[in-house]
Amino acid sequence: MSATLDVEPAAAPAGAADERIPVAGFLSGVLLSQVVNGALHLAQPLLIISLSGGSLGVAAFFSAFDTAVHMAGAFLGGWPADRFGARRLLIASTLLRGASLALIPALWLAGRLTLWAAMAAYTLDALVRGFTDTAVHALPLELGGRDRAALDRLNSRFEFVFDLGAAAGPLMLGALMIGKKGLAPHAVVPIGFGLAALAFCAIPRRARPDALRPRAERPGEAPGGPLRGVRALLADRALLISAAGLAALNLYPLRKLLSAFFAKAILGQPPAAGWVGAAFGAGGALGALFYARRGGRGGAAPWVAAGGVGVLALAVGWAPASLWPMLAAAFVFSFANVGARLALTRRVQERTPIGLIGGVTAVARFAADGVSVLAKSLVGAAFALGAGPRGAFAAVGAGLGVLSALHFVLARSLSGTRRAQ
Repeated sequence: MSATLDVEPAAAPAGAADERIPVAGFLSGVLLSQVVNGALHLAQPLLIISLSGGSLGVAAFFSAFDTAVHMAGAFLGGWPADRFGARRLLIASTLLRGASLALIPALWLAGRLTLWAAMAAYTLDALVRGFTDTAVHALPLELGGRDRAALDRLNSRFEFVFDLGAAAGPLMLGALMIGKKGLAPHAVVPIGFGLAALAFCAIPRRARPDALRPRAERPGEAPGGPLRGVRALLADRALLISAAGLAALNLYPLRKLLSAFFAKAILGQPPAAGWVGAAFGAGGALGALFYARRGGRGGAAPWVAAGGVGVLALAVGWAPASLWPMLAAAFVFSFANVGARLALTRRVQERTPIGLIGGVTAVARFAADGVSVLAKSLVGAAFALGAGPRGAFAAVGAGLGVLSALHFVLARSLSGTRRAQ
């Protein structure tokens, strides 16, 4: 993977096309943080299940609550991203994630790790994770400016390393669990976030166009933030549809619940959660590579329609109650879903008003996380109703089938918007 990003602005002055943006620090930090984040996404529900006496419903509902807190943090992160810049916010929030998650092994070693203590530490991490979410999605506009090709390349490379880490993290967790090292995953996670923060420090303070600089570097301007981002979305129908579509496609966070629940409740083999989680990550990584080669061709509608096919595969993949069909379904879902998300991400970035990078990104991430909260809540309800694991998975599959149909409705709407432009 190249450590630089070539920028080729359509109307750039001579020589500008040869500008190279160093992105090694950004991509390395994303990879490190996502490896430990991938392990955390499976270690968290498994720990909550263990501390709650084996309750899958408690784990699912806490995951929904965790995402709701994350959603609030993403919304609040718009102001510091616009005021101080996404780079600074990303470094600070990643360090804070490591500090909050270090409470888990510390309490474990002290013999004081209870269900409520673990929930408190994970809640603090969820709030900070929201700030990180806004920062990492706003940073491409700070690095790539307004150039469509540069944004596509940077977004796809980000998604590739993101999903590569998502595949490696569960595998690491599975290996540690097989080795019966219960504390090890929880100790590795905060160390990984500390190393990721150091990598993010290598992101250059490059000279950007004045309109893309943080407001701290442009004194006298009105403050940005999510409220101005809301007004910008309401003023641009195409931007609003793209952001709403991006939110509707945010089913990827379900991977941690579906992986853990399928492995424990259907297969009866908790370590298999690592294999299912890795399939989600591998599909996303290869999907990002595919989009990097073909993403600039045509509009977002075909990618969104393909995402609907992936959701349908996930809806039925659990039914054979066998590991290999579920691995295939997880792979197909992620492969298709990532292309849809990348296509809509670029549309949102292209139409984001100058000076409101953080505000618009915060609102878009807030909406996406809201969809995730709803989806996780419905999964929790399905498992809490007492219909048994297969009945719960059948209910979840039915819900995913409805969401698959909504993908095709969205694809048709995007086609109409593109023709109207």
